[in-house]
Formats: sequence, structure tokens, C-alpha cells
Amino acid sequence: MKNSRLFCLALVVLCFSCSTDVDLYGDYAERPIIYGLLDAKADTNFVKITRAFSVQGNAYETALNPDSSNYPGRLDVRLVELCDGDSVREIVLDSITLHNKVEGTFYAPDQKLYYTAEPLQMNGSHRYAYRLKVVLPDRTLVTTTDMVGSSAFAGVGEGVTFSHEYYNIPRYYLFRPAVNATFYDVDMSFTFLEQRTPDADSVPRTMTWNIGTFTDYYFDLYSDGDYYSIPFYAKTFFQSLKDFLGSDTAVAGLQRFIGDYPVEVTVAAGGEGLRQYIYNNDPSNGFAAGDNEFSLIDGGYGVFSSRTTFTKKLRLAGETVPELVENPYWGFKFIGGND
Repeated sequence: MKNSRLFCLALVVLCFSCSTDVDLYGDYAERPIIYGLLDAKADTNFVKITRAFSVQGNAYETALNPDSSNYPGRLDVRLVELCDGDSVREIVLDSITLHNKVEGTFYAPDQKLYYTAEPLQMNGSHRYAYRLKVVLPDRTLVTTTDMVGSSAFAGVGEGVTFSHEYYNIPRYYLFRPAVNATFYDVDMSFTFLEQRTPDADSVPRTMTWNIGTFTDYYFDLYSDGDYYSIPFYAKTFFQSLKDFLGSDTAVAGLQRFIGDYPVEVTVAAGGEGLRQYIYNNDPSNGFAAGDNEFSLIDGGYGVFSSRTTFTKKLRLAGETVPELVENPYWGFKFIGGND
């Protein structure tokens, strides 16, 4: 599971209710909560299965007790692999306890998850989907997601330009779209080596900034041909770099070194179900924007969908490197090959 601004929703999307009213408490019906995002490129895929709870008293105290959220024992959890609509394989998920959740509203540090290390199929000449089956003590939940992405989902081009010539003019990076994806979140990062004093070791530093989130609707309007194009600005790069370095520049003996491929672009693609779930559960969208009880799980809460990501290292093209090196305030030197 990779940390991504849009796609790593907190694993604990647990919903709970509390009431000291006896009648409301008596009407409470247990609701399962499922969180799972399948990625064919991942070594291991996880699904978290918990339950909502209701208490008489302090709900926050109850939330710190794992027994309030977890189903007892090990549930029967399976993935049914569908190829072009036909069932071809069934994968039984095992359970595991992770021990690194930070303390918060819900119990920590242990978290029980269901997982499989079986390789999941990526779209190609055949289209794949996965049906999740969860056998609970009182019911069986079934939900299905199409797989997002294929081996063709990748970036095009070897370099990006952030020179002042295009300071307020958008430049574009091209990539091939992902099968079944309806939105994309794009980040860029810039990595360099920093040496604090002449006799000190050089250490890598990385500045990351978000380019934006783009939907298929956007690309239908602004992209041509077989490729999607994402706009980026030199202004954003230089302003972000200034903030990143702060006042820690022009220090005696400090040097910074730029290599051959210091920029990395990361494009994360998500399917329609995930897009709807994020939109409807994001409070910044406002009350009228969506339903805060929107769920992709029939008979429960949560999300079961798919995502995939590609990353590509890039050169700094055009006059970007000379402009960085010529600025004595930042102390950059180029140690890579020729552009």
C-alpha cells in the first residue's frame, strides 16, 4: 500500500454511532465496513474488514477497544477472478496483524487486515475484474470492481523544462491512459544531493509537489490523439523550491548537486467507483456535493475498487539546469551527463 495524497484514504474509515437513548440503542443494526483498493502491480493486496458499533456511554473509549470494531476470529474472505466476465480463479485471503498504526481515535497500534500475495491480473487482450466475497456471522457480502490499468499505462518523453522562458506558460507531459480509469492524480518530485560542509557526506533531499487531479472529462476537452497531457508550470517549480530551501541557502561551504534524472513524475489512476467514493466522502465538497453515507458496499459501508500507479524519472531539459547553476544563492552544481 503506497501513500498517495488521494488514494491512501485512511485505513480506518470506521463509522460508529453513539447514543444514551435506550430506544435508539435497541434499534441499532450492526453494519460492516470494508476498505480495499486492488492494484495489479502491488506485491500484496489488502482488505480491511471491520464493523460499526453503538454504545451507551463514551464512544471514544469504546473505539480504543479492538473488540468493538473487529469481527471475532478469522472471516472467510475470497476474491473471485473474472476474465471477460467469466469466473476463472478463486483466491482465499489470509489474515495478518500490522503493528504500526499511530494512536488516534481508534485502537492502535495493531490492525487486523486480510491479504493475498497472489499476483492479480492486469488488463491486456483480456479484461479483468475481481469479486470480493465476505462471509459474516449473519450474512454474505459480495461486491465487484473492474481492474484499472494495463502495461501500456506509462509516461512518454524523457525530459521536462522549468526554465524562466516559460515561467507563466504551461508545459505539458504526455502519458498513455489507463484502462478503466476515470481520474488521475499527478505529483512531481525533484531530488538533489546536499553537502553541508566540504568534508561532510552528501545526502539526498527530495521536494515533492502536486500537479493536480484530472478527470476523463478534462482530457476529453484538452488532450488530442492517443495521449493524455498534463500541464505544469515553471513558476510552481521555482516557488516550491524557494519555499523548500527556505533561508538555508548561501551558507558557507554548502553545495547542492543535480544528477542526470533528478525529476520524477508519478501518475496514479483510479476507477469510477473510487472517484465517487472520494467525492461523496470529502467534506470540502460541501453538503450539497454528495452523500456522506455513500458506499460501494451493498449492505455495508466503505469502498472496494482499484487503482494503479506509474513513476518515471526525467531529465531537466532546456535552460533549466543552467538557470539553477547560475543562481549562486542556491549553490547548485550539475554532476550528470549532457542534456
